[in-house]
Amino acid sequence: MKKQTQTRAYNVRAGESPLIIEGTAIVFDKPADMGGYTEYISRNALDGVDFENITLLVNHNGAGIPLARSPKTLTLTITDNGLEMRAELPDTEQGRSVYEAVKRGDMSEMSFAFDIAEHIFDAEKRECTITKIAAVYEISIVNRAAYPQTNVQARTAGEENTMNNFNPIESAVMNAAQTPADTHAAPEYRSAFYKRLLGKDLTEGETRAFAVAAAEKRADSFNTLSNSAAVIPTQTLNEVVKQARNTNGLYNEVRLFNIPSNLSVPVGTPTDPASWHVEGAAVDRNNADNAAVTFSGNELVKVLSMSAAARRMEIDAFESYITQELRSAVSDAIGAAIVNGSGTGQPVGILSGIAWTKANTVSTKALTADNLLDAIALMPAGYAGGAKFAMSTATLFGTVHKMKDADGRYLFTDTENGGVRRLFGFEIVLDDNIPAGTILFGNFRYYGVNIPQGVAVEMSRESGFTSGLIDYRALCIADGKPIVPGAFVKVEVTAA
Repeated sequence: MKKQTQTRAYNVRAGESPLIIEGTAIVFDKPADMGGYTEYISRNALDGVDFENITLLVNHNGAGIPLARSPKTLTLTITDNGLEMRAELPDTEQGRSVYEAVKRGDMSEMSFAFDIAEHIFDAEKRECTITKIAAVYEISIVNRAAYPQTNVQARTAGEENTMNNFNPIESAVMNAAQTPADTHAAPEYRSAFYKRLLGKDLTEGETRAFAVAAAEKRADSFNTLSNSAAVIPTQTLNEVVKQARNTNGLYNEVRLFNIPSNLSVPVGTPTDPASWHVEGAAVDRNNADNAAVTFSGNELVKVLSMSAAARRMEIDAFESYITQELRSAVSDAIGAAIVNGSGTGQPVGILSGIAWTKANTVSTKALTADNLLDAIALMPAGYAGGAKFAMSTATLFGTVHKMKDADGRYLFTDTENGGVRRLFGFEIVLDDNIPAGTILFGNFRYYGVNIPQGVAVEMSRESGFTSGLIDYRALCIADGKPIVPGAFVKVEVTAA
């Protein structure tokens, strides 16, 4: 046991039984599915954290009366398993209701509100390990927890604290079929989200699901929106990303991240696979080099307007409409920024964010097949294996496929090879954001796009007084930039 808050002894009047609950609010070294990456909390992450004046809540509802507060009625203890707690609930209607719900097993998981001081992110494994927590503000008994390995149980008077021997895997208190860690993936949240946008009444279950998802605060980064904003359901977000990846040239080729903003992420880069060894000399491990990339948070806003008659739409039809609109907004804006983004309030583009010199640029007044071969020759061998050509439709059919040999025969007659266009064996990606006369040759997996928080949507009827319309404002926090500039080459046809 590493640390324990100060505790005080309390006398219980004869005939009374205190409402005692015990549980594990934070678990060490256990996985949590964050919808795109797996999160862990390091065993030493709580070292040095001040546990004075911590409140115990239900579903992170800070507006209500706390169930307990440390150190008087809440004891917090760091063990090898995590942060364990013991609380005496008030003998009130709320306290008795929560105690009974925990005793019945209706509520069996916990969560906590905190600030992160330090992370480590493994891009290959898509794992984020929280190595240092700056502060803990409250712990909560919740309906669904991001860490399903947490637990809480009710104790009867005189029952000993058995937390140090509690095994959450073997305990009958824990349900073998854990609920999903992603609160935004729950069917009740999906229906609640769209009913709110349509102005329809929610059921009791939908109201609870929406409150739980809001309490998890995935929308914390959307600080320019009002409190009415809510993050789109996971099902919708996945469909938006899927459609965007299938309809926009380079957006379908780049690497997508779902990590917190302003977090430096190491990305492995190719190294020499083997080298000759001198007998007796020390052998160095052939570890891949790392290129670090840090994504900021840029706001992408889309305003949609619909007739107030939309209230009569079914949820599936309305979800289809929102998905199409968001797909268009996200793919078009990010797709354009991948190529030409200025980096000021938007992602950094390939053309604008890389220093183009003779070492990575082929300039010509009239494009030839030799120019394309020169571009391939400039690409470092480590990146050539996954490299592709990218150009606009106008460049492909107006310039590249028009090239002929000395006898007037077209050089590229096989425009389709297994359904994929290729030049010298390299696949061609069509992206009309690339200017006519410019051809990119690169390994586009070394450009990264980060969408850390999904998409938040809120509704307004203010403009509908005269027009009868309802406005929906969607906000996406995103960034993008070249991870390894050396993985890209440019062919540019200059004016004669």
